[in-house]
Amino acid sequence: MRNAQTSVLRRAVATTSALLLAGAVIVITAGQSMATPAIAAKEKKACAACHTAPPALNDAGKKYKASH
Repeated sequence: MRNAQTSVLRRAVATTSALLLAGAVIVITAGQSMATPAIAAKEKKACAACHTAPPALNDAGKKYKASH
């Protein structure tokens, strides 16, 4: 019985550790996003016109960024 409890505890600790590590990596590697809903409203376009998966830019977004 004790081995089963230890195994469950180890899995729980490993899962929690993995989730915390993944969250830390996302927070640390996330860059500051300069996109705002105000830019979309000003340009009268949806955010998806310049972004694939925000904050990543598609070709149109790269051209817009280079010209402004």
